[in-house]
Amino acid sequence: MRYYIANLAVHVVVMLALIVIIIVFSDRNRKRKTKHAITYFVPTVAAVIAAFYLFKITGPRLLDLSDVATQNYYSYTGQIEEISPLNNSFLIDGDRYYINPLRDLPEAGEKVRIRYTRYSNYVISVEAVDELDINGVINEQMETAVDIPD
Repeated sequence: MRYYIANLAVHVVVMLALIVIIIVFSDRNRKRKTKHAITYFVPTVAAVIAAFYLFKITGPRLLDLSDVATQNYYSYTGQIEEISPLNNSFLIDGDRYYINPLRDLPEAGEKVRIRYTRYSNYVISVEAVDELDINGVINEQMETAVDIPD
């Protein structure tokens, strides 16, 4: 859980830095202290980056803060399709989930049960699940349930 809080803090600091850049460069433009024509567009570019960053990264993590505080998580069981090169995310059934890269991750192709946050898909726990042969179990139960008299 510490990794989630540290990750959230870093993303909030990045958002604040983008806001400071927007304010400083907008003030320079307003006072007509801009020396190069290209730097005139820095506030606009920074605002677009900040909006995207807030929408895709920081916002979902902030929305999940209440779920993390109350330990209200979602659960899903599926097969890992791929693991990112940095070991900070993996793909299960087409959805990307994010995890602490310092954890031991199961291998790609292994079936796992995960607990994760709703909006940012941050994984709280991962556990390997043994696959059951459902046909074998059903046939075994049917064979033992039917008692044929001699």
